[in-house]
Amino acid sequence: MDQALADVLKAIGTASRALAFQNATSMACRGDRQRLAVCLEAMTPGQLVEVAAAARLLSAEADHALARRNA
Repeated sequence: MDQALADVLKAIGTASRALAFQNATSMACRGDRQRLAVCLEAMTPGQLVEVAAAARLLSAEADHALARRNA
């Protein structure tokens, strides 16, 4: 496989992960637990690890931002 094709496949994989995460985030923000569960079920274990880590970071930073505003 030549490098250009490998780069394209890598970019598609990256975009796919980003879209899956964005979709899950949107469903979580709307409180749509049923569709969120379906979305998460379709993810690979690696994607689930990424989503969980991002959610923890987002939660912690949102808590910090709220604390700064209330200080």
